[in-house]
Amino acid sequence: MRITPLVSVILVQHNQPGLTREAIESFRAHYRGPCEIIVVDNGSTHSDRLPAGIHFLRNDQNRGYGAANNRASEEARGDVLLFLNNDTVTTMDFVSPVLEEFVNDPRIGIVGPKILNTDGTLQLSNGPLPSLRVEISDKILYRLVGKKWGPALRYAARARTRRETEWVTGAALFIRKDLFRKLGGFDERFFMFFEDKDLCARARLHGYLVRFVPEVSVIHLRGGSSGERREWIEQIYRESQFLYYEKHRPKMEKVLLRMYLAAVGKVPWTW
Repeated sequence: MRITPLVSVILVQHNQPGLTREAIESFRAHYRGPCEIIVVDNGSTHSDRLPAGIHFLRNDQNRGYGAANNRASEEARGDVLLFLNNDTVTTMDFVSPVLEEFVNDPRIGIVGPKILNTDGTLQLSNGPLPSLRVEISDKILYRLVGKKWGPALRYAARARTRRETEWVTGAALFIRKDLFRKLGGFDERFFMFFEDKDLCARARLHGYLVRFVPEVSVIHLRGGSSGERREWIEQIYRESQFLYYEKHRPKMEKVLLRMYLAAVGKVPWTW
């Protein structure tokens, strides 16, 4: 008889606890297997009552997405960790098919389901790891998909539903706990953004596969949990982007990225 692995579901919140409550309630309504749910509050200025049976951790300040998840992982009892954004809505059992991937193939280290917008359209949540070429082409694709342009939607549906991939989004990312600890968890220098891609890149360097499971899905409200100023988000994104390039890409490519972003007005020449 096959034993279903215990899943540790980890959610991080910074204010907007109502989203967290809704995410937990919808998850519990659709997954009945063995799991524990851990919520890390990242220095919220106000709180709200969460559903019963939650392992609750509180940070005095907002330490960033990766640091909060790392703290929760230290107390997790599960064989598999599920990092789940608190602005997600579960509409099906997306966990069981993912666990089958881990059970059936020990080479698989990280798995992600398909991510949808509230209207049922596809969010681009997996693909090749960042490079200057990939990021420029993705920027064009993201914009066209965002505009609901038919040919772009059809291309994305074909290109981004292949099961073998290089990264999956941290909005709903499963990873073997022993692998997560072997990798040292998330790199906490990434306050937010690119920490999922960095984790996938390091897992692949250790010989593990990253798998995308398009048969199951999660709705992501996209930015609903940030609640921060747009300028601050842009700055954090760029800092994380440059850190990723520093870790994983050739030095010249990082220089070219800086030149490109300066040319299009995203960062000053001296940034």
